[in-house]
Amino acid sequence: MKLTSDERHLLIPLGMGSSLLLVNTLCRSFLDDFWQGFLCGMALACLLYALRTLVLFFKRNFKHYGNS
Repeated sequence: MKLTSDERHLLIPLGMGSSLLLVNTLCRSFLDDFWQGFLCGMALACLLYALRTLVLFFKRNFKHYGNS
């Protein structure tokens, strides 16, 4: 199954953000406060990028296909 460019731009940051949150959760006892904050910040940045991509995707589709 081949992904479109829009799907790649959406799924890659979602996967990275989820993975960073998982690593942060599993390694919480081994990480100090800086690295916990860093991993949470990077996960937040990935998830916000995915949200921005999703909004632009729907905006472009509504513009192209209309609101029906």
